[in-house]
Amino acid sequence: MTSDFNIIEEIKKNSLDDKIPIVREKTIKYICDLISKNNYENILEIGTAYGYSSATICQEQCVKNILTIEKNIYSFNKAKKFLKNFKKIHLINDDAFLFEPVQLFDLIFIDGPKSHQENLVEKYLKFLSPNGRMIVDNIFLKKIANISDRTKNQKKILEKVEKFTEWLKNNKFFSTSIIDIDDGIAIINK
Repeated sequence: MTSDFNIIEEIKKNSLDDKIPIVREKTIKYICDLISKNNYENILEIGTAYGYSSATICQEQCVKNILTIEKNIYSFNKAKKFLKNFKKIHLINDDAFLFEPVQLFDLIFIDGPKSHQENLVEKYLKFLSPNGRMIVDNIFLKKIANISDRTKNQKKILEKVEKFTEWLKNNKFFSTSIIDIDDGIAIINK
């Protein structure tokens, strides 16, 4: 039987070969440390892709359950294949804007679509346990931000992310910390 480490490396290689973005090294380490320090058991991930972050997070001993949502059927099927032996991970093929969880989560990781992130935060905040945290990846999009001749689409995405970051900072209903690692993450506390 192939070890979890080998499967994680295979997911990573396949994702990179297929140009599917995966969470960066410092970011996933930060998330895993946060989970471990806080003894988080139930995790919700929005944006499975091929399952790299879920497979990595489920290596933390305290984690008992990861529910991960992927809208794209091709990515969902790839993740299903890769994660078939990961008993803690439960995959859902659905649109995160339509899906309705039936439980609270200690950590909610949003690594999905960059448009309408405010809606995702507002929707899923009510499913965060009282001492839980929400993490939103790619707050800075440094790769795009450092290109001088951005495409029209890249400019739009960057504008949306900048607007979203300002919305997070100015929101009165929760507190947000912006961590400058990799492409930046926002940590949201109720």
